[in-house]
Amino acid sequence: MDIKILAVGSLDKPFLVTGCAMFLERTKHYAKIELIEVKEITNKNEQVAINEQTTLVTKKLLDYPDYYKVLLNINGQQLTSDKIAALIADVKHFKKAKLMFIIGGSHGFNTAIQTEVAFQLSFGAITLPHQLCRLILLEQIYRGFKIINNEVYHK
Repeated sequence: MDIKILAVGSLDKPFLVTGCAMFLERTKHYAKIELIEVKEITNKNEQVAINEQTTLVTKKLLDYPDYYKVLLNINGQQLTSDKIAALIADVKHFKKAKLMFIIGGSHGFNTAIQTEVAFQLSFGAITLPHQLCRLILLEQIYRGFKIINNEVYHK
């Protein structure tokens, strides 16, 4: 399976770098996983930055036409870890085994990006910093593979 995580911005806190690296390494036993970072646009009016960020990411998505794309969005569907595992398994077995998760920057995206994705996933109604969201996503992907393979992992 081939998994890409397209993330706006880069990590700037050592604990996030360490945690993400740990889950990337653990997940490599189950799938090819790659993190793709795009520059975060921050030095403009917020709405201009959102629109430009959306355009930049939408153009980047054109490089991955065969991927099942999942947008992390606070207004998306909330799934349990078991359901995230089922989503991963479904893509692995029925959707060319190519999965891409998209994480926006601190201002997010405008609604135009929603037409470019197959599914929108929410980690709940709380607001998560986009860097922390990356760590949580990586942990859930790893947990998903443990569930798929009926392997023990703490709860």
